Amino acid sequence: MTALLDHGPSETSTPELVTRLGDDIMQRLLPARFGIHDGLTPQELQDAAAAMNADPTVLVSKLLIETLKGIAPTASPAQSEHIALAVLKYIVLVSDATPGTVLPLLAHLRESTLQRIGLTGP
Repeated sequence: MTALLDHGPSETSTPELVTRLGDDIMQRLLPARFGIHDGLTPQELQDAAAAMNADPTVLVSKLLIETLKGIAPTASPAQSEHIALAVLKYIVLVSDATPGTVLPLLAHLRESTLQRIGLTGP
């Protein structure tokens, strides 16, 4: 975990990358759950967006991601682990993903981080 937290002043930390991943997934999945897509009329888009923005799952999702993004920049090793687990569980809960499909993605992120700091080869 120490290796994952090590980053230069201009580099993005692993906890920040993980929370960005969660945010990106949220931004893609939640609108789709409410039928928001290209080709809607302005009224259909407005109605779908209003329904989405009033949904408790959406509100809690936004709160979770914003909280994790606030903690991520200064996360300790223990907090980083909790952030990664929270994002993993969130992705599984709001999508068709399973731990088996999300874990390889996080493993790739870990490997990329280790390569960046020179602990493994390309």
